[in-house]
Amino acid sequence: MPRNIFQPLEIVTYDTEVLHCTFPDNNYFELVFVENGSGYRMLNDEQIHFQTGDLFMHIPGEKNTICLEEHSRIHFIKFQQLLFDAATTRNVLPFSSEQFRKLEFILYSGQQHKQSLIHLKSDKISVFALFNVLVSEASHRRSYADSNITLCLLALLNMVARNILESNYVQAVHPHAITHDVLHYINYHIYEPENLTIEHLAQEFHIAPGDFSTYFKDQYGVPLEQHILTYKVKLADTRLSYTRMSLDEIAAELHFTDTSHFSRTYRRIKGTMPVKR
Repeated sequence: MPRNIFQPLEIVTYDTEVLHCTFPDNNYFELVFVENGSGYRMLNDEQIHFQTGDLFMHIPGEKNTICLEEHSRIHFIKFQQLLFDAATTRNVLPFSSEQFRKLEFILYSGQQHKQSLIHLKSDKISVFALFNVLVSEASHRRSYADSNITLCLLALLNMVARNILESNYVQAVHPHAITHDVLHYINYHIYEPENLTIEHLAQEFHIAPGDFSTYFKDQYGVPLEQHILTYKVKLADTRLSYTRMSLDEIAAELHFTDTSHFSRTYRRIKGTMPVKR
């Protein structure tokens, strides 16, 4: 099993005959790409089949078992905590903050347990090319390898986010499809307050501004503002657990007025004060 190791990512490649792979609990996020082959993975007692070209995610705390049905080549991208440290963001990987946001969006989209995160044919072709570059750059460590890896990774996460955003939109004939679109749109743009106003959302989804709040609450059972704050608190939990960001930094990134406002909101929703894990 060839291992390509670099900080702050690790790529592990399996190129082998039929075998059963049982992996320990994940301490961090992990993307898995099936370059060729097929099999299935067991996740929470659910059997999920995979095949050539599939891309899926393992999330922290999961127990995953993978069974290969034939000779397969599978790549695991293991994200280390160093990737999202503030010092790393400033000095080494300028896109890491955006990468982390894309990972969060994927994590909380509800799509990570499906057969594949990529369903658009054109993107499947691009994912093959990106993984070839990622593995090559990680293996040979030539000049600008870190920059190339960073850019490929951001492009990969952008494609996954696009596939999630468009997965329900193309099914707009379904009477409830628009509700999924609204929720994905809000969660994706959670860092952009100008895109979360009732006026903007109403225009984006062709709903009268005066009707949008009622529409949202009827669909999800909570007011729009409450959903936004609850989702921000969920994102704050991710940062408290997996980054070294301070409360001040978390409050600023999630557009709270100040740390006090963030702490009060967190306590109101979670029942406890925010603390670093």
